[in-house]
Amino acid sequence: MTLHQSAVLHASEQNQRQRVDSSASVPSLAVTPPAGTPPTSGSLPTINISAALNNNNNRPTVVRTDSTAVDLVARRLREALTDTNERGLTNVKFDREFVEAIVRALDNTKEKAIDLKGQVDTMKRTSQQYLAGFSVAQTEYHKEVAARRDAEAEITRLRVQLSGQAARLTAMSAEHRRQEMMEQMSKDLSSNLGILEKDVSKLKVERDMALAEVEELNASPNSPAHNDPPATLTRSLTTRFDNLKSQYKKDLEPLKQQREALIREINELKEARDIFLEETTALNARNEELAELNSQIQRQIEATLNDSNLAGDNGSISTTVASAGEHPASSNSPSYSSVNTAIGSVEDHEYGARVVTSTKGVYQHAKEIVPEPAPAKGSKFKWFGGATKKQKQKAHNFAAVNILRFARCEYCNDKMWGPQFRCQGCGITCHQRCQSMIQTSCQNTIREDQGIVDIAPLPPSMFGRDLVDQAKADARGTDRAVPVIVEKCIEAVEALAMDYEGIYRKTGGTGQSKVITQLFEKGNYEAFDLRDTDSFNDICSVTSVLKNYFRSLPNPLLTYALHDAFVGASSIRDPTEKSAALATLVRQLPREHYYTLKALMIHLYNVQRRSEENLMNARNLGVVFGPTLMRSNDPSKEFADMAGKALSVEWLVEHAPEVFKDIS
Repeated sequence: MTLHQSAVLHASEQNQRQRVDSSASVPSLAVTPPAGTPPTSGSLPTINISAALNNNNNRPTVVRTDSTAVDLVARRLREALTDTNERGLTNVKFDREFVEAIVRALDNTKEKAIDLKGQVDTMKRTSQQYLAGFSVAQTEYHKEVAARRDAEAEITRLRVQLSGQAARLTAMSAEHRRQEMMEQMSKDLSSNLGILEKDVSKLKVERDMALAEVEELNASPNSPAHNDPPATLTRSLTTRFDNLKSQYKKDLEPLKQQREALIREINELKEARDIFLEETTALNARNEELAELNSQIQRQIEATLNDSNLAGDNGSISTTVASAGEHPASSNSPSYSSVNTAIGSVEDHEYGARVVTSTKGVYQHAKEIVPEPAPAKGSKFKWFGGATKKQKQKAHNFAAVNILRFARCEYCNDKMWGPQFRCQGCGITCHQRCQSMIQTSCQNTIREDQGIVDIAPLPPSMFGRDLVDQAKADARGTDRAVPVIVEKCIEAVEALAMDYEGIYRKTGGTGQSKVITQLFEKGNYEAFDLRDTDSFNDICSVTSVLKNYFRSLPNPLLTYALHDAFVGASSIRDPTEKSAALATLVRQLPREHYYTLKALMIHLYNVQRRSEENLMNARNLGVVFGPTLMRSNDPSKEFADMAGKALSVEWLVEHAPEVFKDIS
């Protein structure tokens, strides 16, 4: 380096120092040749930047963290770079503290950049959240708009429908008003017509009277007694009026007679109606008794003719009373035919028969009937003989009956209703207080040679007969396991009354229930159809008969043996354990009981499925059928077990398809 170059560099350094000092102690730049290096012409020039010293030889503070310091450092770097370019130097040296200041400025800038980046990311996330919320709000808004459009369309449709209905109602109202007006006009015309008829009748009378006066006045000038006093004219008019009155009286006499005849006819018809009602009541009761007796005799004759042990020289027939079942009787199981009959043996010349009171004391005042000796020895049967034979009177055989229609007592001729007494022979009825006062003999006579078949004890009727025996009797050689009465009643209800409100809860009429009971007792199931609404118009009577049948079973449908187990299982809280326990108990029932329960529960399940129409859900059906299908051996437990019965039947109704699907 030449002296000229050194002088230039020194001048530049001085200028740089002055600029730094004038810029609030900003680091200065000094360009000097490297220390210890001789200046040669071949070496490249080097710029050395160092921090200037103040007058007190203290280093200036160049650490600035704000944007002003960064701008200042950048400006000094640009100036150094410009100066280097002007001098043609390739190297630039910086002071360590200045470099540290640059690094710190860069770090601060980097931190700020990181902070700004974090803020930008936060803003982006917030923006995304706002966008998502806006999208959801927009979706909800579109839904609300669509719902509003649908609502407006529905409102428009309803308004159109309302206007149409209003128009129809207006037309109907106009027609109704027109009809009411016509009816009112018809009533007014009828009333006016009656008034006019009365007025016409009065006018006719006045006309006749006026004509009589006119005729009398016309006849007065022509009569010889024209100059008679007015009294004569008055007498003449009175005579004419009397004649007119007698004429009207003659016309009224037939009308009075006709009126009296009609009154007498009405009274006679009323009396005849009362008599017919009484006779109908008596005939219905007698018909029921005769039908029951006829069926009993037919069954007994068939059983007697088929008995292979009817042999013996003395011609006696020994029969034993068939047991109605091994099950204990309960106060909750009434029987419609629970009459115990004790039959004596038939010997050569005499026999005895006595009607014994029933288990509930229904039949009382039994009389022993001792007929005349039989005409021939060894005869097993004595059939009814001719009508010309000698007859023998007998005493009344009264039995307690329940009279459903008003009747009259045979003794005091007073009205009777409810529990009274009827003679089993002649059918006369009387009060309980009048029973011992009747002195007339029974009109039902016994002929001397009237043969009487030795009636053995009859099997129990359908109502009160064991379910297993009834199912076997109805099977008639087939594989039937359900009694016919259950099937026919269920078929009628499913065909006619699945939507009937309160089905199985409402009680049917007593009269029709008795008719249905008698039809089933006869055993000719094909002779009637409970679905015939012309013959059986009260479906509640059908349901009452079905409930009475289950209630009268000597061994209930859910048997005595399993009663306590069913009640205990119904109180289990865990649904799974409860279902398993009740299903196991159902499969322990006898075969006929199981299949009858299956038919009934499937039917009741179908009933409760339509509970919105008939209002009979599983809970209501459980309350109705619980005491009917379940009974305890101990009558004192009936009220205590009431809830368990209802819950058991309710569960069976609700789960009928699952419980009865696995066994066919």
